[in-house]
Amino acid sequence: MDWEAPADAWYVFLAVSIVSAALAGVVLSLPTGPPPDATQAANTIERVSGSSTEASATWKYEADTIRIDGPTIELENEHGTDRASTAYGVVVPVNETDRLINITHGAEFEDEYETELDDGDTHAFETFLSDLEDEYQKNSGEPMVASGELVVRQISIDPNVDEVENEHESAELEVTETSRFGNIREVTLSYDGIDGRSIELELEGSYTTGTDLHYEKSRTFSTGSGSIVISDISSPKANFAGDPPLDFSVEYEDGSWGGTGLNVGTTLTWDNEVERSADLDDDAPFVEYRDSTGEYHVTIVTV
Repeated sequence: MDWEAPADAWYVFLAVSIVSAALAGVVLSLPTGPPPDATQAANTIERVSGSSTEASATWKYEADTIRIDGPTIELENEHGTDRASTAYGVVVPVNETDRLINITHGAEFEDEYETELDDGDTHAFETFLSDLEDEYQKNSGEPMVASGELVVRQISIDPNVDEVENEHESAELEVTETSRFGNIREVTLSYDGIDGRSIELELEGSYTTGTDLHYEKSRTFSTGSGSIVISDISSPKANFAGDPPLDFSVEYEDGSWGGTGLNVGTTLTWDNEVERSADLDDDAPFVEYRDSTGEYHVTIVTV
């Protein structure tokens, strides 16, 4: 009896093995589960952003990464990628700033921005918008690690929730040096008030000879206080001092102070209150001002 197999049987066996392995690879490469549901994510966000009042929602999901770019929501896992779009509103992903995350999860704006609200030099809502802008620029369109829970909240804030205190400034103008005959040799303006304020002091009148006198000097007070000194007031060649009283003018960016009574032995004073308001960047795509509420509305989300 011949126990040897035909020579071509080995080729058949090898071919069958290769085909079987290939088919197994195809089976293993086929998806074993569905991709994430981006439509459900978009619907959850839109129910909140489209609400006429403050609202919030939470949605559990399975994904590895999530990307939010304007109205487009993209979720991805090992089984694939799914995309959907919202029809209303632009949301801000806030996965890096603790107090914005806290607000998304229910904390009050007044609690998270208490420091700014208590500071008369800082506008809390302006700071809030700046924080949102930073998060929007960093996270929009970028893949973010998915936590498995999407939390979205629409909040509304009255821009007048706090007010920046007005600034005050004052100045004194006096003759600080005279000639031996009691005429004007030096004038000093002492200023106290606003950091960075630029001021120009101008003097006009005549010397004791009757010829015209004119001096001007300016300074920027980077620390908010200091003085401008116009010294060595004397006529050309003859060295005659200024004949009191002199006219004066103090010019600054949004106003002036002046008069005709700068005299020896007299101190002239000036006080000014500068009204301040917040510079709100309400042109950002995620900010909406509603006439119906008189407030600004934003929708924020953690993923």
